[in-house]
Amino acid sequence: MSDLKYSKYLYKPKRGRKKTVTIIFSLLVLCGGALYSIFFLDFYRIYTEVINFYRMTFNDYRFLQKSLDSGNYNVVIHESEPYLLEKPYNAQLLRYRGEAYYFISTGFTGKEKEESIEKAILYLRKGIVLSPFDEVLTKSYYVLGMSYFRKGPHYYELAVEYLRRALDAGYTDPSLFEIVGYCYYKIGVYDDAISYLERAKQHTPTDVVHLFLAYSYKNKEMYMSSLKELDYLISHSEDDAILEEAYSLRAWIYIQEERFDQAKQNLQKVFELNENSAYAHYWKGIIHEKEDDMISARREWRLALKIDPKHIGAIEKLY
Repeated sequence: MSDLKYSKYLYKPKRGRKKTVTIIFSLLVLCGGALYSIFFLDFYRIYTEVINFYRMTFNDYRFLQKSLDSGNYNVVIHESEPYLLEKPYNAQLLRYRGEAYYFISTGFTGKEKEESIEKAILYLRKGIVLSPFDEVLTKSYYVLGMSYFRKGPHYYELAVEYLRRALDAGYTDPSLFEIVGYCYYKIGVYDDAISYLERAKQHTPTDVVHLFLAYSYKNKEMYMSSLKELDYLISHSEDDAILEEAYSLRAWIYIQEERFDQAKQNLQKVFELNENSAYAHYWKGIIHEKEDDMISARREWRLALKIDPKHIGAIEKLY
């Protein structure tokens, strides 16, 4: 009997010590969790609120500028939203958000691209209108102008308006002269097109600059200046598409000046680059017509129409 009692009292304290250790461990875990919540989670929330208060009070959104400069455009769009909800007429926030939408649109196509550009224009225009008069808006003008440029030819007038403002404010991207000159050419303002394309030629003398400068001079009937640009392209360009355009335009000028042998030589160069040029067949037919060889002329026009059934000039000549 005493052995049973001894056995009973021998093991009971051991079970009690295990429970005590378990309870103490659980209490420590709970206390640690509470301390972590107090000193870390709440501290982070308080820190965040203080930072947000500072940014809202002093209009300091340099963190968004850093994200823009780093190419983190989604971060700018996401993190600017709560601030704009509090300050919907803050010009700086609007401009940052507009710039982010523009730059992010460059990676999209179709509907997504159009939607991003529309948002960029919306935010940028608001941001520019609401900006203080003495604030420099160079980059905003540039981005808004490029947004209109990317929307297509119907918006080129607005594109040149804001891109010129960017240039006047000191924006230094040399490609702007080419873009502005191209826009002016497409909307038919050839004097301004020539002015900006000549400046582009000094900074970025690309084949495209020379080509559209030649077209601008041609449309102003300044044929000698146009031929000078075309001669340069023919001597320096290695792009077959550019060379085809250059020979075609040079042939057209020679036809206007009734220098038919030189025109034929240039049209032959076009055929060597592209034997299916409806343009070259049409103008070769014009030369035959001026030489009173209507049989040869009609043959060329039929060839042009065979290549391009919608060629208006050939249709008018044949029917």
